Amino acid sequence: MPDMASSTNAPLAGIGILVTRPREQADGLCALIEAAGGHAMRLPLLEIVAVGDPTAAAELLSRQDRWDWLIFASPNAVRFTLAIHGGSFNPPRPARIAAIGQTTAEALTKAGIRVDLIPKPQFNSESLLASPEMTDVSGKSILIVRGEGGREHLAQTLRARGAEVAYAEVYRRILPATDIGYWIDLRRQGGIDIVTITSGEALNNLTQLLGEAIHEFAEHTPLVVIGSRVEKLARDQGWRHVISAEPACDQAIAETIIRHVETKRTAQDRPASR
Repeated sequence: MPDMASSTNAPLAGIGILVTRPREQADGLCALIEAAGGHAMRLPLLEIVAVGDPTAAAELLSRQDRWDWLIFASPNAVRFTLAIHGGSFNPPRPARIAAIGQTTAEALTKAGIRVDLIPKPQFNSESLLASPEMTDVSGKSILIVRGEGGREHLAQTLRARGAEVAYAEVYRRILPATDIGYWIDLRRQGGIDIVTITSGEALNNLTQLLGEAIHEFAEHTPLVVIGSRVEKLARDQGWRHVISAEPACDQAIAETIIRHVETKRTAQDRPASR
């Protein structure tokens, strides 16, 4: 019996999907797409690198009896915290640990760090702020571990609720060099059916790279995103066919793509009304 990836009846057979996650984070989604018969193509729109000088972040992370909460904003926050500390990290006591995103929680658990709070159902900052643990934080000290230049919404809201908030910025994002002309030509030849985007910064980088070609992408190519914030940004930038996947994980993105393709195929197979 042929496996799903080789079957013409596979859910994503014949579908080319552009995966724009950073290079080291793309394997999971690509594997799910290919298992469903699709063709996953990698165009990293962000490269994640260490901050130039991690001294300030390391000092904040090492403060004992200082923090009530450490909030890890992403798997990269975990990855580079471990790197700063030589591969292992013991959180200062008695700080509790919050993880934004299931993959962030998994990275912490893999590193032997207990996770006290994972926001649900959307695994994002908004869900974290809605959790009971974060609604009454007056007088609490909170350290957000993140990359340089992240969103301010989380810290601003916690401060408005009376918390003292600081950042430990352990990585930074850069736009990798790429031959965007290749991808523009491929879409024009029908090789790209769907584009995936997992952050607002990645979407802005794609817009910058495409230049004038952004209009034909936005007009004709479905865009699968995670979260209402990125969905709104995409619509504001002129993308006509935006589909939001929730929660923010590879499995949800893959399932959203499959549903979209199946819906489109069903519509195409439906006899035209007379």
